[in-house]
Amino acid sequence: METILIGFVIVVSAACFILVYLFWQMEKLPKNRPGKYDIPIGKKVVVLAGDSITHGQIGASYVPILEEHLDKKQYSLVNAGVNSHLAWNLLQRVDEIIACEPDYVTIMIGTNDANAATSKGVAEEYMKRMNLPKMPNDLWYRECLQGIVTRLQSETSADIALISIPPIGEALDHPAFRISSDYIKTIQEVANVTDVAYLPLHERMLAYLREHKGEPKYPFERTKIGMTIACFKRYILRKDWDTIGREVGFQLHIDYLHLNTKAASIVAEIIEEFVSSYHI
Repeated sequence: METILIGFVIVVSAACFILVYLFWQMEKLPKNRPGKYDIPIGKKVVVLAGDSITHGQIGASYVPILEEHLDKKQYSLVNAGVNSHLAWNLLQRVDEIIACEPDYVTIMIGTNDANAATSKGVAEEYMKRMNLPKMPNDLWYRECLQGIVTRLQSETSADIALISIPPIGEALDHPAFRISSDYIKTIQEVANVTDVAYLPLHERMLAYLREHKGEPKYPFERTKIGMTIACFKRYILRKDWDTIGREVGFQLHIDYLHLNTKAASIVAEIIEEFVSSYHI
C-alpha cells in the first residue's frame, strides 16, 4: 500500500511539474518587450503590437523571421504581444508602446475578439479571464481599435499599419472562419478612417488556403484542448510547430488560432514590405 501511495505521489507531482512548465513556456515574455527595452541610438524602432500570435510562444513566431529579413543595423524590434489580449487590453497598454518612441507600429489584434464572437460562453470566459469591463462585441472592438490608432497618432510620429487578423481555422465555410472574415472588414474601415496602412494578412492566407485545403482532425469547439496538446507536443515532446500542425490536418495553423512557420513567414513578409515602403 505504501508503495502504491508513493507511486501515486510521484505521478501527481510529475503531472503538476509538466503543467507548471507548460504554463511557464506559454506565458514567458519576450526579452525585447516594452519596459525591458532600451531605445537604441541611430536605429529605427519597430513596435509589433498584438496578442499571442505576436507574443510568439504558442505557434511559430514571426518576430525572429522579420528580424532576419530587416537590416539589424537599421532596425530594432519591440515585441508588444501578450497572450489572450483583446483590443481593449491592448488599448490599456498603449502608454508602454508610446514610451518606446517608435518609428513604426504594426497592430495585429482581434483574433480573440473574433473568437469571443463565436459563442456566448466563449465571450463570458474572455470577459472573466481578461478582466474586461463588458462583454466583447464587434462595435466595442471597433471603438478600441480606433482608440489605439488615434492615441498613437497623437502621441508619436510613427508610421502605423493595421494587419488583418488570420482566419480562424481553415474551413472556409465554417461560422468561426466567417466571423474572422467579418472582423477584417472592421479593420479595413478603421484603417481608412484613420488614414493608416492596411496589411492584408487574412487575404493572403485565404488565397493560400483556396489552393491548399486544410482538413482539421478535431472540431473548432475543442480549440483550447487542441492548443494545450500542441504546446505539450512542442515543449515536452520537442516536436516543431509545423509537424504539430500537420499532424492534425492544418496547412497554415498549429491549432484553430495560432500559426505555423509558413503563415508566420507571410506575416513577416507583409511587415517587411510596409517598413521598406516607408523607409526614408
